[in-house]
Amino acid sequence: MLDKLLNDNGLFRKVIPPTQNSLMKAISDALYFTTHMHESISKTLVQYAEKIIQLDLIPKNLSILKTNHALRSEYCKTPYLNGFEPINLQLVSMKFRVKINMYKITDGRLTCRIWNSNYVRMIELCKDEMGNYHSIYSKQFINNARLVQTILYDILDDVTQQVQQTVQKQRGFKNIEMELWMGDKLQNVQVNSKNRSQSQDNQLIQNNITKEIENIKKKEEDCDKTSEVISNLKSCPPGLDNTPKIVQNDTPSKKPLILEESVQRYNGRLKFFDEAKSFGFIVLDQDGSDIFVHIDDLQRAGITKEYLRSIGSQYKSTVSHYGKGNTKAPYFSFQMMTYMGKYNKSRKAIDLKLIPE
Repeated sequence: MLDKLLNDNGLFRKVIPPTQNSLMKAISDALYFTTHMHESISKTLVQYAEKIIQLDLIPKNLSILKTNHALRSEYCKTPYLNGFEPINLQLVSMKFRVKINMYKITDGRLTCRIWNSNYVRMIELCKDEMGNYHSIYSKQFINNARLVQTILYDILDDVTQQVQQTVQKQRGFKNIEMELWMGDKLQNVQVNSKNRSQSQDNQLIQNNITKEIENIKKKEEDCDKTSEVISNLKSCPPGLDNTPKIVQNDTPSKKPLILEESVQRYNGRLKFFDEAKSFGFIVLDQDGSDIFVHIDDLQRAGITKEYLRSIGSQYKSTVSHYGKGNTKAPYFSFQMMTYMGKYNKSRKAIDLKLIPE
């Protein structure tokens, strides 16, 4: 499901071998397009953490490293442990000055959490259902990488004919590091299997690993079949139900990619409401900007079309002249959801509560 949802949004998952330090390897691949820098990155993060603690520059969300000496000591020894993911992601974002998009599946839909969105450079990662981390790239980037690989194989073929067969089989992007890891795993199984007396067990192990390799190659070939340029993230038409639903068929998902749901509450007054289209906009008190609101969220707050009709006949009127006479437009307290919509980042009012006046 993860690969399908990523593919629907024009993204490609570069599989990282499922090891204990898969997060560090995924970060290394996202920064340098190779996993071999993961140990160096771990050491760099430990040194950086010690430095900002000494200079008293550590942010509040990492203050536990300063106050909890036992945790700090454990992090310095083994920074790749599973419990340190939030610390590592925050430190990576600060040290390398990158925005980090972390994708995962929540209740059957693809969600994204962002670290330090103020940075221009961006890396993208994902966490699969088994808790392993992988690097994420756009399909355009992978197509370019595949082209570079093909050119390199052509150059090698000019030097020696030994790789000619490899070039002819080269169709899609080759995740070389993953293939090497699977090859080492297969070789170790073959060595250990020689000491076993039952040849049937040996064949079963080899078949399982071969199937695993074929599944990985199949996923990479499926992602390469499309030559079209797919937009970075597909939007959802306004007014989709926010209730998570798992897609059971092959139709690409049209649900919005939720970037953030704020805990903070905001106040604002209904600017206008289109009865035919069942949506309108609320003017945010904080800066006067428009926030999208759907009839579903208004109804949850006890506001129906009949109620709006009872206080005025204008459904596209201004805030100061809402409805008939001096009737004021409804005034709400609400939370804000940020999602990737038709016009890139969009904001929607949710969890509305009517404020009596």
